[in-house]
Amino acid sequence: MKKILKKYSGAILLYSVIIIGVFALNARFKYLNEIDMKGENSQLVAISE
Repeated sequence: MKKILKKYSGAILLYSVIIIGVFALNARFKYLNEIDMKGENSQLVAISE
């Protein structure tokens, strides 16, 4: 088990960082999308000539 961890520790670290990054981006875009949905309902548009 120690040999496997020692041999593949770089790959495990890389993939775990990628997976955590994907989850973080997913949560961020979900949050931004939620804000955007709330903003659409209360947006005022002024048109002048």
